[in-house]
Amino acid sequence: MKPRAEFVLTTAAIALALAIIAFVAMLHQWNVSQWPAGALEALKWAPAAFFAALLGALGTTAWHRRALARQRRWSAGGMTLRTLLLSYLAFPFLLGAWVAAVSAGDRIWAASPAPVEDSLSWLPLTMLLFTAFAIVLGAVPAFILEYFVSRRYLRRQAAVTTGSA
Repeated sequence: MKPRAEFVLTTAAIALALAIIAFVAMLHQWNVSQWPAGALEALKWAPAAFFAALLGALGTTAWHRRALARQRRWSAGGMTLRTLLLSYLAFPFLLGAWVAAVSAGDRIWAASPAPVEDSLSWLPLTMLLFTAFAIVLGAVPAFILEYFVSRRYLRRQAAVTTGSA
């Protein structure tokens, strides 16, 4: 796998895992016996975190490519901060889009769908709370894990040769 693809997929997988763990921890107060059901419930909300991290990682690698063209070297910590910044900036918008999509799906496939007004009236509060929880619960673990992913990406990127194997 190429370094960029590995970086993007690993970043998105870490965000997905952290979102599920944080949601289950908040919902069930670390009660281990409730985790399977909580993890299934968390899968309703985790795609927003997954896609936010995916966009953040893609944006960071494009940013890194432009920096390399200007002969600038990045550190793993700087790349981690850039990735998390782009991910956390994208998260509220993608969460709002995800909630709107789930509400639209509920209108189409549910036997007795909730009114759209009820779902959309909670949208700003949902975006605010989930973003706050993501930052409070996820910033430090995400930084620690993403640091090692960024360091691996930068090392692999420096070792890439243009010759054939």
